[in-house]
Amino acid sequence: MKFSKQSLEEQAVEYLREKIISGAYGAGVKLVESTLSKDLELSRTTIRMALNTLANEGLVIQKPYAGWRVVSFTEDDLWEIYHLRVALESQAAEMLAERITDEKRTKLKAFFEQYVALCQSDTVNLDEICQFDLQLHQLIVELSGSQRLARMYNSVLNQLMMFIRMTHLDFDAKESANSHTQLVAAICEGKSALAGKLAKENITTFTELGKNLKQNRK
Repeated sequence: MKFSKQSLEEQAVEYLREKIISGAYGAGVKLVESTLSKDLELSRTTIRMALNTLANEGLVIQKPYAGWRVVSFTEDDLWEIYHLRVALESQAAEMLAERITDEKRTKLKAFFEQYVALCQSDTVNLDEICQFDLQLHQLIVELSGSQRLARMYNSVLNQLMMFIRMTHLDFDAKESANSHTQLVAAICEGKSALAGKLAKENITTFTELGKNLKQNRK
């Protein structure tokens, strides 16, 4: 793959990030600087800087004498990410509902309509639906108006994307948007307590997650 001369490191980061989040580079896969440098036609320094950026995002790790690898989530990691997602997304939904405005309501409804249309289309793309799922919650976090909450959410965003991809194993893709209907309605109606409750209920329980992952590994 060839890159333009502008922002080579950023382009390398985006390329590698997409490969990791999409699962093209699976959990635990070794990433060799020299190989990536040759394949992407970039210097090893650029590749190393890109990998360092991804390490700060929690997507890769570097072990002494072992090199770089895509992060592998232990059960404890998944437990932590799950609870972070529940806490942040439910709080954002509650805060947004508490301070909903006509402008925010319009933005949320407009995006949700796109989400519904995607799920109702003849060709359902699981990865695209997973993206819309996360983007809906990103929008709720953004519209909540809390910069501190947004910073916390964005700091684990890429791990959340991997988490969502791992957990969406046996769900009905066409029902993905419908499962958020009550949540969006509660936010738009300003029912903060209900919005927080529904946001929590919308996320697969950790017990169900464990069952899904075990079945997927068989």
